Amino acid sequence: MQLRNLSQESTYLRIGIILLAIISALIAGASGFVYPSFLSPIIAGGVVAGVVIIITWLQKPVWAMYAAIFVVLLPIGLIPPQAHSLLNRSITIIAFVVWVVDVIINQHRVRWTKTALIMLVFLAWGFATLLWSTNPSIGIHTLQRYALRFVLFILLIPNEIRTKDNLDGLMNTLAISGWVLVLVSLYTIMLEGYTPGTRLEVLNVNENGLGILALITMPGVLWQATQPLTRYKTIKFILASIYLILVVGLVAMSGSRGSALSLFIVLTAFWFWRPTRLWGKVSLIILVLAVLIAPFLFETTLERFAVIPGDTLLGGREGIWQASRLLILDNPWFGGGIGNARYSIMAYLSSFRSTLGFDQASIHNPVLTIWSETGVLGMFLYLSVLGSAIWSFVRQYILHRQERESFLLPYIALISSVFLGYIVSWIKGGGMESGFSYFFLLALLLIPSGLETKEIDDNMEINSQDVNGDKNLVMEASEQQPGWSHN
Repeated sequence: MQLRNLSQESTYLRIGIILLAIISALIAGASGFVYPSFLSPIIAGGVVAGVVIIITWLQKPVWAMYAAIFVVLLPIGLIPPQAHSLLNRSITIIAFVVWVVDVIINQHRVRWTKTALIMLVFLAWGFATLLWSTNPSIGIHTLQRYALRFVLFILLIPNEIRTKDNLDGLMNTLAISGWVLVLVSLYTIMLEGYTPGTRLEVLNVNENGLGILALITMPGVLWQATQPLTRYKTIKFILASIYLILVVGLVAMSGSRGSALSLFIVLTAFWFWRPTRLWGKVSLIILVLAVLIAPFLFETTLERFAVIPGDTLLGGREGIWQASRLLILDNPWFGGGIGNARYSIMAYLSSFRSTLGFDQASIHNPVLTIWSETGVLGMFLYLSVLGSAIWSFVRQYILHRQERESFLLPYIALISSVFLGYIVSWIKGGGMESGFSYFFLLALLLIPSGLETKEIDDNMEINSQDVNGDKNLVMEASEQQPGWSHN
């Protein structure tokens, strides 16, 4: 009966594909009459493809979310920046709409985490700061960015990643994004070359952001090779090792001190978790071999840690932080309006460093930025968002630490290690208070609390028992049949 159903589904699929091909051909042919241009068939094909994609996403809303995350993680410059920004916003909105439609039709319960509720209050307070903002238009643009981060990362991910299959899909999306990044970087090196002592530039990705992007996609690649019951485990292990080699090389060539420190912390943290200890050992071997075989890769990073003339240990952030302190002291309770810190600080920054030719400057500290823009209340709400996400993650670890067979333990090990390394770069990063990487890491912290882990673990246990039972039946049959051999 099951084989018959599968055969019917396969037949319907073939019929559907044939009908779609016929309809697409008819539309492409008729498009020339509607819009006489050699681009007409391409435009018509794009419209048909878009309709098919929307219909598919309405049936599988989580796929729309995967697509939105993939677009967000694309290296800047791989497609035109304006197109990237438009595509990013559009797919995020579409993913939200198809999720809302799915919730209404199937009457799913919306999961509101404490992090999401606090984030809503922060957005409301940020909107209130526009009343005394010196430049409300910049504040509105900043609020839009925060709202999109909230929708995609704080709302959609915890609500749509509810099963292990959903989590595997998210990790696969991360893995693909990570490989796109390293392969584009390799292509850039082969095309343009690399001079030791300089900082590697890949498309329009900031040198400091290159390592961070490789870092937050790392869990996806390692997740595939960390699963205990997986096919092609050896191949996945080899691919994950190659990925680590490439990430170490890219971070070294980027010359980013923050990324290098973050990567070192991540690889060290791997040693403290049983599921990731192997990757800690592999990483140590990679680092030792890299230093012995290609020491020139680390030349730029080592020089920057040694503080070359004209630079400081914190890259000139000391003066900016002193200026931000004066900015905060002038309006500590209410701030100067969300999104306005980089402009308001210029009047104070000139006392500490040259600002000739610049009309804005990033504070390079998310906490100081939020405090200067939204005051004490805004800073408290912002940090509460972070604190609630961390606490949610820690609670899940406490619940699962005794369950050695829980599929969440490798996830907890990977994400906690990456988050620990990321936060070191985050605290001194420019614009990272509203960066997608920060909110994506928060979403990864929130995922365990929404997963149906008990049902998944029970199913995995049942499947394991079934497999063992099948093996026992085969063994019993082989003992009863004289023609069977255990060998």
